[in-house]
Formats: sequence, C-alpha cells, structure tokens
Amino acid sequence: MNKDLYNSAKGEIEFPKDKQDHMKKCFRMVKNADENTEGFNRNQELQNQNFIDQAHISTDGHHLQTKVFLDVNVQEETSLKFIVKDGNEVVESWEEKTDLNENVFTSTKHLHFEKWTLDNPKLYTMEIYINDVLSFSDRFADRQIEMTEKGFFLNKEHIKLYGLNRHQSFPYVGYAMPENAQKKDADILKYDLGVNVVRSSHYPPSKHFLDRCDEIGLLVFNEIPGWQHIGNKEWQDVAVNNTYEMIYRDYNHPSIFIWGTRINESPDNDTFYQNTYDMAKSMDTTRPIGGVRNFKASNLIEDVYTYNDFVHRGNNEGIESPKSIAKKVAPHLVTEYNGHMFPTKKIDDEAHRVEHAKRHLTVQNDSFKNEAVSGAIGWCMFDYNTHKDFGSGDRICYHGVMDMFRSPKYASGVYRSQSDASPFIQILGNLNVGEHEASEIKELMILTNADSIKFHINKDYIGEFYPTDQWGALPHSPVIIDDFIGNLIHENEDFSKKDADTVKMVLLHIMQKGFQMPLKMKIKMGLFLKRNNLSIDQAAKLYETYVGKWGQESITYRFEAIKDGQVVAEEIIGATYGSELKVSQDDTVLENTDTYQTTRFIVEHVNLNGNPLVYSTEIINIEVDGPIEVIGPKQLTLTGGSVGFWVKSTKQKGKAKVKISNHYYGKQEFHIEVK
Repeated sequence: MNKDLYNSAKGEIEFPKDKQDHMKKCFRMVKNADENTEGFNRNQELQNQNFIDQAHISTDGHHLQTKVFLDVNVQEETSLKFIVKDGNEVVESWEEKTDLNENVFTSTKHLHFEKWTLDNPKLYTMEIYINDVLSFSDRFADRQIEMTEKGFFLNKEHIKLYGLNRHQSFPYVGYAMPENAQKKDADILKYDLGVNVVRSSHYPPSKHFLDRCDEIGLLVFNEIPGWQHIGNKEWQDVAVNNTYEMIYRDYNHPSIFIWGTRINESPDNDTFYQNTYDMAKSMDTTRPIGGVRNFKASNLIEDVYTYNDFVHRGNNEGIESPKSIAKKVAPHLVTEYNGHMFPTKKIDDEAHRVEHAKRHLTVQNDSFKNEAVSGAIGWCMFDYNTHKDFGSGDRICYHGVMDMFRSPKYASGVYRSQSDASPFIQILGNLNVGEHEASEIKELMILTNADSIKFHINKDYIGEFYPTDQWGALPHSPVIIDDFIGNLIHENEDFSKKDADTVKMVLLHIMQKGFQMPLKMKIKMGLFLKRNNLSIDQAAKLYETYVGKWGQESITYRFEAIKDGQVVAEEIIGATYGSELKVSQDDTVLENTDTYQTTRFIVEHVNLNGNPLVYSTEIINIEVDGPIEVIGPKQLTLTGGSVGFWVKSTKQKGKAKVKISNHYYGKQEFHIEVK
C-alpha cells in the first residue's frame, strides 16, 4: 500500500509532487465542479491562485464537519466562507481563515438538519468561497447508517433492503450515455420497479445517477471496479488508489450506504484487502465497508459479509443461512442471486417467464423472513451485452427483470408489488389455452400490493382471492387464482347444492391435475350422473362450459384490486379482434449541457385491452427531422412484443420530429424540443 497516499487521505501530510499532479488531473476530470456552480472557472488550474479540489461534508445530527481539500498555489492567508442552503434559503454562513500550511482544512459547526429518508430525501447545499470567489458547491444530507447482525438501519429505523444490481450499459453505445439517461435509470428503479436499493456493479457509476439517487431516496452500494481477477503488486496499488478516488469523489452522496472494497467475486487476499479496507476507513468512518465474494467461509476483513448467493434452483431454499456462510457472526447482505441460474427472455414461453418471477419471489421471501439478512439485491435490473463466452450465443445476458430497453418482464412485478407507493396489479399470463400443456390453465398468479383480487369472467363474478401463504414473509405475497368456476354451476344449473359441489370439485380437479381421478371421486361422479340421468357427453359439455369455455364468441377476464374495501386498480385480459402499436416517450424536451442528451421510445404491440402480444415480430421504421439523431439502426423488429430505441440531440437547437411507421399500422409522429 502507498503509505504517502494513505497519510494524505488522513490529512497528515501533503501529496508527493508527482502524486499531487496526477491526482489534480484525475479529480478535475471526475469532479467537474463547474457543472454544479456558475462561479467556477474551468481554467482555474491555469491561474496563480488557490482553489478547492473537493470537500467532504458530514453531520451527526448536531455538528456539521466540512473537510476541505485545497489546491495551494499561493502560500498566503486565505479566507474561506461557508454557506449552507436549504434550496435558495441560507441556513447558516460563517468565515474561517487558514494560512494554507496544509492541503486539508477542517471546519466544524454546531447545526441541526432535517433527516434524509427514503420517503423524504432532504438535501442541503454547501457553498465555499475563497476570498469571495465561489470555489465549491455540492449537496449533502443528514442521515445515519447502521448495519448490524439484526439488519440494516437508517436513522435508527429498521429497513429490509430489496433491490437489483445495475450495469451502466445501454444498447449500441455501451456506457456512453449522458446525464438524463443515467438519471432515468434511477427513476425506473425507484418508481417503475419499486426497489429501495441498487448495487453499482462492479464500478462507481455516473455521478448523474448518484445525484438522482440522492434526490429520490434510493440507496446505493458503491464499489471499486473489477471482476474476479487480482493482479500483481502494481495492479493492487491501482486498486487501492481506486478506493481512494471512489470515496474522494462520491463521499457527499447520502444515497451511498456502503463502500465495496473487494474486487467482485475474487479470491481472498488478506494483505491486499486489508489495504483497501484501511484506505476506505481512513477516509470515511460514517459508512460500513463490504466486499462482494461468491464463496463460503471467506476471511472477513470488512464490516459486512456481502455475498453472491446462487443456491436457489427453483425447488430448494432461496438463500442460505448466514451461519452456514461466514466464519463468524457479522452483518450479512446478499449482493447477487438468480441471474445466470435462470436466464429469461421476453420471448420465452409463459411458463418460463412465470417461473422466473417465482424464483425472485422465493429469494426475497427468504430474505424477509430471516432477521440476520440485511436484504437481497438481485441480478439484475436489465439484460446487457456481454463477451463471447457468456450470454445466449448472441453476446447478451438475459439475466434482467427487464430487457435491454428497460421494458418489464414478469419478474419486475415481484419488486414493484412490494412497494406501497401506488396501487399495483400485474397478471402473469394472457389466459390463452394454447400457451399451456394439454391446453389446461391450472392457475393464474397475480402480483399486487392490494389486499385481495375480485375476479370476473365476462359478466360473471367468480370470487375474491387473497394473497397466498407460499411467500407469506413478503410485505405483499402474490394472489393465486385456482378456481375459474366460482358459484356458476350452483347459479346456472338445476342441480342440488350437493351435486353442484360434486361437479365443481371434479372439474377443478381436471383443471389442475388432468383427467386421472382417484377412485372415490370417480364413484361420486358416477352417482351424480345416475341421479341426474346425464350421459358422459352431457358431462363433457359441463367441462366445455365451465373449464374449457370453448365455442364462446369472446371471453373477457376482469381483475379488480381491492384495498381497504375499495377498488384501487383494474386489469382486463382477453382476446380482441384488433390490435395497435402503442408508443411511449420519456421526454418531450431535451436541454443540452456540455454533452448531448437523449430520450427513449418504447414501441409495444398490444390488443385493444392493452394486453401485450408477446410473440409479435412486427417491423418498425424510424425517421427523424430536426436537431436529433437515432442511436442505432432505424429499422427494428419487435422482440417479445416490444422494442425500444433512443434518440439524441445534436449541437443545434429547435423543433424535432420522430416518425414511427409500420406497414399495417401506419405512421405515428412525436415531437421534441431541443434547447
């Protein structure tokens, strides 16, 4: 480990000259403080004056400490003015002087702040002036992080962590996406997926992504770059330096609740990882340290045993007990699961897509029921490009709960249904008999945060169904509908109640288990037929009417989500005689900064009930007019019933148009203003 760098992090000595020059260059590249303050001069490093590389701001509920990292070019007494703002309102301001004998200056002030929480992510702004010139501006927050053997605590409140890993990857351009696309991913995680934590795997993410996580209350696991490989001593020194750079840059983000200081899924290397841990602790004592491993009984140098747990295979436990994983009792966080264990494409058959959701349910259920597990972070948010030796032969990893364009698969609803932010209902299936073995629909799963689901077929009310106990540790277990008959036989047929009960029992058995019946049931059915003077053909007609529903002009299935006795959401499933291409657009205005900006379009083929036509392969053509360009090809094929694309702004300003056309469905036009 570089001793001089370690001591510099603690503020004990100045950087060596060669290290100082290198750090100045690196930190200026990553900090880009001029984007946050109008008064910051991009050419300050060329001027003969003092300025600020960075400042680390921390609070403990009573005190505000600001550690200022100065770039000293002139050895003279300098006045530092500190201003704390709540929005545009000044909360406090004060001045301090330093003679600049050190590169690090620390100011402490007695102040109280409103807490940053997941539901109310309260942010403040710190501005620092050198001799009345604005030299630094950044946001910060007051919040307390604890990870114990009994879970994760934010401001003393226990919170079960549930979330997803995110690669910073986009189709056609890889990682090269600008501010608004990075921020949109944070919004998707928080609002579309409903998670409370994201892991930035396996490298520090865009500062724009972190900024948005701060703003919306989304927790972040931030870690140094790398995957499985540990190099020689020089390589390890770079990784220690990466630890420094990560915390130096990202310290002020309240969304970051843990630092990762191991190379993801690498073997134990105690000397190396003691160095990365010591570097992290020298810079930040307010957050715990983790290090992601994928094997049991790893040497725990860090504060939290962060573990990739891929034990679940669909018919066994979701995660392993922390006691069976670590050598000692410690805080435990599952940092990956599922992923490559069950790759799932949007175009896979319905049973595969439902099984994908069930596996995510099982892991999260085990996490919620185990107090010793702080939470579980699934692999992963969306599908992504990979190398030739991984993926499905097309260099794509289909590990996501969304596809590459951030369109949801069934498993995405597992996460959204655990959030109470707004009513949610997702039907896992289109109730097409041809999608099922022997044309038998045995059950239907519904992901929801409602209290119950009221189920209707056409105009008939079938019944009210409640969350299953199978995943009962979750805040919201799914609803399973395994009765498509209800009281219809009792109401529509001229049978006694006993006989109607018998017919329903037999039909449900056939629906769920096939035509092979136990002897006792056969006897009951035989007696029923004899009492009512019915033939086998007439009995078969009952099956066609109440189970197969063959020959009907149309069948509509309606689902009402009930919360506190009220209908809060509704979904309708059923075939229609028409369909359409449904297009959604993220943004109608793009404001260029120092780079281009983008907006995403999603094109879906749906029937007139809005149900996705999953196996549609319609072709769309894209045209643009004005100061925008399409990222990627301009002719796309729907996969899994949908496809997405991004357009980006050019250096010009003005009105732009996006035209999406199809041979059968004509042309749709959308507008964007580029500022």
